[in-house]
Amino acid sequence: MAQYSDSNIILDEIYPLVSKALEKNKNKFMNHIGQFMSANHDKIYDVGLYDNIYFTQKDVINLFTSLGITESEVLRLLKQTFFWNVAYRPLAIKEPYVPVLIMAIRYFLKNKMDKEAEITCIYLCFTGKFYASIFSAGFPTAPPSTHREVMDYVINNMLTEKHSLKTEKNIFGAIRMLCNTYLNTYKSEFISSDLSDNDIGKKLIQQLRDREKSFIRNIAVLYYEAYENKLYLNFETDNLAEGKEFRLTTSDSLKATAATEATMNYMTMNSVSLKICDKCKDSKVKATEIKDIMEAIISDKNNLDDLRRVINILICDFLRNYPGRDLNSVEFIAHSLKAKPNTKDKYILEMKQIILKWLDENSPNYRRRKNVAATAISYYKCILSYITLTITVANK
Repeated sequence: MAQYSDSNIILDEIYPLVSKALEKNKNKFMNHIGQFMSANHDKIYDVGLYDNIYFTQKDVINLFTSLGITESEVLRLLKQTFFWNVAYRPLAIKEPYVPVLIMAIRYFLKNKMDKEAEITCIYLCFTGKFYASIFSAGFPTAPPSTHREVMDYVINNMLTEKHSLKTEKNIFGAIRMLCNTYLNTYKSEFISSDLSDNDIGKKLIQQLRDREKSFIRNIAVLYYEAYENKLYLNFETDNLAEGKEFRLTTSDSLKATAATEATMNYMTMNSVSLKICDKCKDSKVKATEIKDIMEAIISDKNNLDDLRRVINILICDFLRNYPGRDLNSVEFIAHSLKAKPNTKDKYILEMKQIILKWLDENSPNYRRRKNVAATAISYYKCILSYITLTITVANK
């Protein structure tokens, strides 16, 4: 193995550049990430690895613009590193945006902004030198985009609990899990003041890429096994949605799973929206009180399983009645918020029980006034409305 004289250009020169940029433009940078995620929402939150997720030069330009620095000034600094003119892996370190994002993660970790570090790491995993190149190498022939029924079979019949795609329900959740494990493992390296360029290449960039490569390749192995053996899922039959008793077609079952996790991710990674609360208020419940209640619900990790259940019930109930229809629609909102006072549907009753429990635990005003039927109904509908509208936003 060739030996190189190490250098410290990324930490000494690029990090100050990125740090200064984030101090001024952090919100623009995070908004850029949000826009990229939104533009690729369907693929990122899909339940299987059906399509590649491309990171274009326009995305690169938007990234640097959001930070207020240029790709060329980072490239000029990278050309001073020991690895620039030698055969060095990972090759990704020579792509200017990669060390920039690694230094952004370092900035956030050093400033105890763990949520921003996580989001930046997830974003890095969806850039071209990571997801797009690994996906292309993992699926060189007969891609899942043209054989979706094979990938569906893998998801439903071949994935086990050791696969994060099985436990996390969609690509975003699996990548987030991967990033959290990676950040917990290498946090001390990220914030170290002795971080050389070789450390950044081998310990940080290569390790993250290898983890993502294993995630994608492990599924690709199963995919080609199913493909070679002509195993596929028949969409003409009915199937039970996993973990639910709702009877749905296979396609709607997969859609419900993906939409549920997309909504959970949206709600846990974003602040409660006062704008949505304002749409849910009525004469008895103010928008600010809805916001306070929802923040209390989401901030308590013990509520997250119940929150996922309520979201899933709303989605599955709609798809049972309107198979194949769009969740981001007035039709979904109207059906979900339609009064069902005499329902015997055990799932709707379960959902109502969960929401009323939340109100009892998190709203002193509700506890004082719940004996007034009209007031109790208002509180219930306001919380139901917030969750319903958030489902439509998260699944645009």
